Amino acid sequence: MADKTQSLRRREDVGPRLSRPAPVAARPPGQASSERASVKSSLRAGALVWALAAATFLLGGCKAVGDWLKVDSSRFMAPEEVVRQPTGAPVNPILTGISPIDRTQELLPNAVFPDESDWQYTEKDYVIGPTDVVDISVMDLMAEGLETVLRREVSNTGYIDLPLLERRIRAEGLTARGLEKAIADAYSPNILRNPTVSVTVAARRNSSFSIIGAVATPGTYGLVRLDTRLLDALALAGGVTQLKIKYIYVIRQRPPVRLAEEAAAARATAPVELPPLPPELPPETATKPAATQPPGQDANAALRELQKALPGGAAAPPAPAEVRLSEAGPPGPAATPSSRPAALPAPPAERWVYSAGKWVRVSEAASKPAATASAPAPQTAADLFGWKKFDGAGASRVVAVNLDQLRNGDPRMNIVMRNGDVINVPSLDVGEFYVMGEVARPGVYSLTGRQITLKQAVAAAGNMGPLAWPENTILIRRVGDSQEQVVPINLEGVFRGEEPDVYLKPDDVIAVGSDIRSSFLLVLRNAFRMTYGFGFIYDRNFAELNPNIAGTSRRFTRW
Repeated sequence: MADKTQSLRRREDVGPRLSRPAPVAARPPGQASSERASVKSSLRAGALVWALAAATFLLGGCKAVGDWLKVDSSRFMAPEEVVRQPTGAPVNPILTGISPIDRTQELLPNAVFPDESDWQYTEKDYVIGPTDVVDISVMDLMAEGLETVLRREVSNTGYIDLPLLERRIRAEGLTARGLEKAIADAYSPNILRNPTVSVTVAARRNSSFSIIGAVATPGTYGLVRLDTRLLDALALAGGVTQLKIKYIYVIRQRPPVRLAEEAAAARATAPVELPPLPPELPPETATKPAATQPPGQDANAALRELQKALPGGAAAPPAPAEVRLSEAGPPGPAATPSSRPAALPAPPAERWVYSAGKWVRVSEAASKPAATASAPAPQTAADLFGWKKFDGAGASRVVAVNLDQLRNGDPRMNIVMRNGDVINVPSLDVGEFYVMGEVARPGVYSLTGRQITLKQAVAAAGNMGPLAWPENTILIRRVGDSQEQVVPINLEGVFRGEEPDVYLKPDDVIAVGSDIRSSFLLVLRNAFRMTYGFGFIYDRNFAELNPNIAGTSRRFTRW
């Protein structure tokens, strides 16, 4: 009985011990309060983040605030993400200049398109000109029954020298048949009775065209056929070497004004012609004006009148005359009151000039045309500044040819070449452009004859960086030789088709800037994290672990 009672007591003691929780060490008061404060701060931070996220999503519908925060359907607080799918398929222009002073003309201002006369040509024999080489064959010249072959080059003045002839023969302006007749007439009948002459043009140096610019082999080519077309000329030069060339130009110059050798020499040695002298008035009593002669009166006669008026007659010496200045003539003595008439007529407007070794008196009215003979004639109202005499538009004709249409077989662009034509295939801009700022790969890039736009330049630089603000972009372009222009560019509007794109030029600098909002938007964007599917995220709390708390592991502490 006693044994059963003791066993029941043991079971009662064991049961409560197993069901009773393990004793927990008491926490210090300061540690509990710090844990509560950290939990509250974590809750506040999380609430603030969620509040910002909610505000961002709510404000995304407002366009002004959404643009300011860069929140739309194609990005989330990422200013550098400028790609957005447009509605429809709009066609946007690409500008060749960024300002009125940087305006580039696609077509030369004095160029014209082909007309009907550019397809016409006339079949005619070649006309010999200076520096041409001709082969001349004359029978029986040196010996009977022997053919004499002579090669001559036409001089710059257009003549050739032949044996047994005292005078040169003019070959310029004649065809081969015309030169044969001229040589036969020169040898007949004194040297040869019935001369047989044959002329062949060995080198045609006055029938050619030139090609310059972006072709494989530029140079001057002979115009063998009169119906040579523009495509034939480009084929001779090896074709166009650059792409994206829209227009080529055929410059048709007028022949220069040529002076004959004798006329040029006579003009060089001719004396300079002076303007004509004014007409001479009828001679007066005195041939040379005295220093004291009054206008319109002989000086000796005035002295004689004064001698008669003085006591003693002519034997008395004349009194010194008073010198008087006059604007109408040379200075002279003032007349005495007794000898001056009551009313003198107005003296004529005259002046004295020295001509042919003597002084002559001329009229001012007669001398005015001579004085103004060298003055330039007044311009009319239509040509106030005399621009017409400097206008050289009539000296040549520039024909613009669309290269794409020419390659596609448009017969209107395949014009006939003429003697002296110059084909200009304008080269595209070759150089470098520079990209700097908030891009992935800033540096210098090549612009070798290609038309590159702003979008292509940013794509070549690896797109914009995380701190880029596309609206804060500038384009620095050289305008002239010693100045440049800084133009603000809205790169986001260019990418989205809201603003036109721009073709780059050599030495352009593209600078993609940033903004104070970029850093904050980058931090907020990286604060959000989302996973999909199965994953493991480990986030270590750097607070010190309390070894007195039950269940705390010691694997993060050093043993």
